[in-house]
Amino acid sequence: MDEDLKLIARRIRGWREELGLSLHELARRADVSPSTIQKVETEQMVPSISIVMKIARGLDRRPTELISDEPEHLDVVLIRAKEHATSGSIAKMKAERLSGDLFDPSIEMWRVFVSPGFSSGSDPHAYEGEELILCEEGCVTFAFEECEYQMQAGDSLHFKADLPHRWWNDGDTVARIIIAGTFPKALRRKLHEQMQNPRKPRR
Repeated sequence: MDEDLKLIARRIRGWREELGLSLHELARRADVSPSTIQKVETEQMVPSISIVMKIARGLDRRPTELISDEPEHLDVVLIRAKEHATSGSIAKMKAERLSGDLFDPSIEMWRVFVSPGFSSGSDPHAYEGEELILCEEGCVTFAFEECEYQMQAGDSLHFKADLPHRWWNDGDTVARIIIAGTFPKALRRKLHEQMQNPRKPRR
């Protein structure tokens, strides 16, 4: 048990620091108290299954990753359908992480459910890399400076992510899209914040 507790504590602290999250930020994301996370990280308490699941979701990880004895430097990862880590709420925006934890990965993939009226915000964002979007259901609009592209089910959009861009769902139903690309840590943090604070699109 002591070794298991040390493993859980080390991974939670390491992943939290990797994402640049404070105890309070992770606590808000995981819906647990900061003192609980601190006690787990310092091996002062044995977390319940419920706590492990909440903290894992707050870290955008699968619960099994916290307790698995698998090597940390993986070259092949199989994620079963029921094991996808999720963040957010379908009432706003929910994301399922489809990619695994390969050693030094180049890409990530997410399935994102975007509620009507939800947007990435009024300010465009950009970063070094690429994005490939597949609209599976509903409609989502992506804007690049003066150009707008409305995606319907079956449409795909591939672009250089250093182009300032933003997106929104101005339809009447939840949109389901697949996003593949290279996402810096800061963007992943912003994505989670957007899930917690829905915004109306500004045209």
